[in-house]
This record gives sequence, structure tokens and C-alpha cells, in this order.
Amino acid sequence: MTGTWPSIDHGALSPSGRISKRARAAFDKRETARLFPPGYWDVTSVPETWPERRKALLWAAANLRSLAAGGMGPRKNLKAAIRIEGDVVLEEQWCGCFAGDSPKGDG
Repeated sequence: MTGTWPSIDHGALSPSGRISKRARAAFDKRETARLFPPGYWDVTSVPETWPERRKALLWAAANLRSLAAGGMGPRKNLKAAIRIEGDVVLEEQWCGCFAGDSPKGDG
């Protein structure tokens, strides 16, 4: 069988080409440590500014509307786009800001 399987340490294989559960687990542990060094999964969140968030939400809504217009889940995607656009409007009204401002004065 050919494919994009990870290479196996052939020293761990038996003559028949099979690998034991213990050897497989040890190999997986080594490969995981090599591919994902310590701290790889530590996510440092970057504070998002309101104009960036607003732009991303409106882009998502426009994308959903274009999918609906193309016939892909027209009702579902149109409803989701309307909900996202409504969320943007509500957030702007709640914080009293407009397109260029940041909610709660953080930008």
C-alpha cells in the first residue's frame, strides 16, 4: 500500500514488516516530540481591534451570501449571513461606536 504514511524507524520492524504496539507507541512519541516541540501549542492571543473584527465578520457574511446566491444551502447560508450582520450592528449600537471606532475605547 502506498500513500503519504509517515516513515517508520525500520529498526523497530520485525522481519515480516510489522511493528509492535510498544515500538509504534515509542515511535509516535519521538515523532510527536520532533514535530511539535515544547511550547508549540501554547497560544498567545493577540488582542483583536474592533475594525479588524468587524471587517472579518462582514467578510464572512458576504461569503455566506455569495454561497447562498450560488445555490449552496440558500436558506441556511442567508440566515447565517443575516445573523452575523445583525451581530455587527448590535455590537456597534451597544458600544456606541461606528465603523472606524473601537468598542469600549480600546483602540
